[in-house]
Amino acid sequence: MRRWLPVLVLFVGLGSFVSFSQTICLGSDGKPCPPDTNMRWCEDEKVLPNLSIAKPVMLSGILLDESGAPIVFDKTLVQIKDQKTNKVLLSASLDERGHFNLGPVPAGEFRFIAIWLKDGKLQRLPTTDQPKDLFCSVDKECNLTIVIHFHGSDNPIDFCPPK
Repeated sequence: MRRWLPVLVLFVGLGSFVSFSQTICLGSDGKPCPPDTNMRWCEDEKVLPNLSIAKPVMLSGILLDESGAPIVFDKTLVQIKDQKTNKVLLSASLDERGHFNLGPVPAGEFRFIAIWLKDGKLQRLPTTDQPKDLFCSVDKECNLTIVIHFHGSDNPIDFCPPK
């Protein structure tokens, strides 16, 4: 049996405070779970379509952080997946300025994700949330500006395979 415990640390000083949190896994022996433990968050993660394409389009765009700087992690990719089967339908690398070009995309509801290739494995971008509510309702070409939110803490789902 594994137990997931939130740990909260408070720093107090001069009328203000800062808090940080971390979730840790403890096994039935009270010791931390091994790093390769199949966390229940991975199995229970619910993914929804976040990309709506009204008509077939040529899809391109840019991935930015919240400050407006391009996402330029080494070997970053974007993918469009069939949300029901989790199969990758299209994939493209980001260039050095955060741009991507996925080419022709049919009309439909899809899962758009940003991931990176690290140590030969596809992984989630560290401490980021996947984009939400992306829409293409134009004819022929759709150019998206996508802002990735960094949540700045280790979230157990960050260590799951990308969905």
